[in-house]
Amino acid sequence: MQEFVWSGSVDPCLDGPRIYTAGRVAIGICGGNAAFGAKKNEDAALVWAGEDWVFAVILDAHAGSESADAVLELFEAGRPELLALIERPEPSHVAVQAAVTRLLLGGAAQMARVRGETACLVCYQQGGYLMWLSIGDNQLYLLHPELQRLGQFTLTVRNYFEWIGERSSLTLEAPCFSTGIRQLRQGINTIALVTDGLLEVGDRPFEDPARVSRELLSPAGVSGAISSMLAEVHRLGGTDSATVVVWQVDNPGMGLMPSG
Repeated sequence: MQEFVWSGSVDPCLDGPRIYTAGRVAIGICGGNAAFGAKKNEDAALVWAGEDWVFAVILDAHAGSESADAVLELFEAGRPELLALIERPEPSHVAVQAAVTRLLLGGAAQMARVRGETACLVCYQQGGYLMWLSIGDNQLYLLHPELQRLGQFTLTVRNYFEWIGERSSLTLEAPCFSTGIRQLRQGINTIALVTDGLLEVGDRPFEDPARVSRELLSPAGVSGAISSMLAEVHRLGGTDSATVVVWQVDNPGMGLMPSG
């Protein structure tokens, strides 16, 4: 397993975009353009990458990085259970989904003691399936030609009033978050997680999911595309932090099709 764990509280990346890799996963970080007033980076990310699976988390905090760092600590504490489920001979996306849900719901009360709150997007891909759990307004893309022809690019809806932390949608009378499991299509699937610093800059060119798709599927390749998009964010004077996590899966199995 290869891993990448990063917090903007430790390395804010205010001097321009940086690209990292963990196995087949590319991670792009841009802390905002200091020349335009950016002074902090409240994003964070975690990637665990096995031979045939990826587990990824992106976080976008408010009022400091304390809440994002606390969620990273939650996943570090939950690592033994999660990896035991992921590395079983017959892994179950439903079991991992349940474990992630328990971890976040169980940690919500202790998270209420931190300063600020964070959006949190969790994804787990193994074989031909992708599981996600989303709290807040991070965005998840699943890109494939069959889906693009139908105008489908994203798996999440950006929910602007959900967080975990001091103010938490998980401690409401009915905990509020979204989760799902999706079958990948046959062939190359591109999975991307992004924080809002990519989307809410300038005249918002990357709010168009078709634009994001064109960039990520360009001849530049995934790392080159991430670098190009974050360079544009920096050039446009973005002051919010942008974090992008992308990987591709060549799925040999036929996707589900209608009967008629």
